Amino acid sequence: MSVRNLLDTAFAQPAAPGARDGGLTVTALGSGAWKEFLLGPGAGPGRSGSWDEQLAVLWKRVVAECGEAQRLADEHDIDWELLPHESKLVLAVSGPGNVVVDVASAALATQREQWELERRFARVHRCLPSDLSGLVPADVGALRSGLLDEYDFRTSTYAVKPDLMLRWLRALTGIAAYLAAAHMVPAPLALDVVTTAPLDEPTRDALRLPAPWSLITHDAVPLRAAQADDDELGALVEAGVCVGPEPVILGGLLAAQPDGRLDTTSGFLLISSLDAAGKRCWVLQPAAYGEHAGGRVLYGYAAQLAFARWTPPPALPDPGPRPTSRSTLGRIATSEAGQAGGFHGVRVLDFTPPPEGPPEQRTAPGGSRGPLALGTWRRAHWKPGVRIGIRDSDGRLVGPVYKDGAVEGVTFTRERRFFPRARIRPDLPLATTTAVYKLSNSAAP
Repeated sequence: MSVRNLLDTAFAQPAAPGARDGGLTVTALGSGAWKEFLLGPGAGPGRSGSWDEQLAVLWKRVVAECGEAQRLADEHDIDWELLPHESKLVLAVSGPGNVVVDVASAALATQREQWELERRFARVHRCLPSDLSGLVPADVGALRSGLLDEYDFRTSTYAVKPDLMLRWLRALTGIAAYLAAAHMVPAPLALDVVTTAPLDEPTRDALRLPAPWSLITHDAVPLRAAQADDDELGALVEAGVCVGPEPVILGGLLAAQPDGRLDTTSGFLLISSLDAAGKRCWVLQPAAYGEHAGGRVLYGYAAQLAFARWTPPPALPDPGPRPTSRSTLGRIATSEAGQAGGFHGVRVLDFTPPPEGPPEQRTAPGGSRGPLALGTWRRAHWKPGVRIGIRDSDGRLVGPVYKDGAVEGVTFTRERRFFPRARIRPDLPLATTTAVYKLSNSAAP
């Protein structure tokens, strides 16, 4: 199924609790609605939308990084850097004797061995849940290998024009996904990471990614949650944010510049839905950075990659003399290190769930207008300038953090910290309408 058909079909599902009228989950959609979600207002209609030139820049980079550009130079004396990637896609070039060199197929072939290994591991490990809930780091291989199929690796002469845009997109995202460092967000944080409040400008400027390419995955989060305002998000949370046939977000793919700064040429959102046959499939879809829903999600991922703590992948047990045999893969898949993502090199977001306890009871402070009658939801957000105590080699604070005697750089430092979505006054009922952390077209202060 093509990307456009997948998304247009999926977005035409009935509205769910908390979905706004005219949003992405109502029927009678215009074909540009999903483009506005991913690319922002004013996205061009057209077959390739308004992202073809941006993807051409990334395609040029991916072909060089996977090693295919060097092979073109060595075997065909073709300088990849001189081809006009910034203005059009380059899926094939003319080699010696007017032989067509299928660049897309050759570039994908550099990742085929890893793709086949991950597919084999996924079959041994388990079938993915139908609603993609309860994912573990060992499932990253199934998600990543599911981006490609056998047909993508076949060589084409392009005598009969296939769907060039779709082939180009699958080749670009498939290769980049295998070049990427894999990351997974624990299930309890998936909704918060996707619906993080807009970043302020200093936070955006401070973004530094840990690798040239980063793939981030998590449990399914409905697209309607990503576009919801505070009232709608609160309603979705109270309703349970159920995942059905509607489109969901499973993660994203982000690029970094050579100095680690976020490359905003284009990002990609991992979007999944049920096709016409009821089978769940997923694609890495181009998305622009910005204030629109898809752009906010990308920035939220970038902030996690830049500022959060990630546990490194664990070491795997000794594979023995046959490292790719079914028995060896089965032993790895059932091992603790294999479940924790060691086989795929997955880094997991370091997250400790808050302790469970009874609702906090409060009385109104002196001078207030009286006790609160209603509770609210606060959207997940990044807060700059949080004081963090400096500790000695034994883990003890070297001095006060807030009280008299606190000295910045001596007893404490300041960092950006992520605050998950929180119920304010959980002992009180929610208001009918709530506006706590309103989304707007400008960055949050």
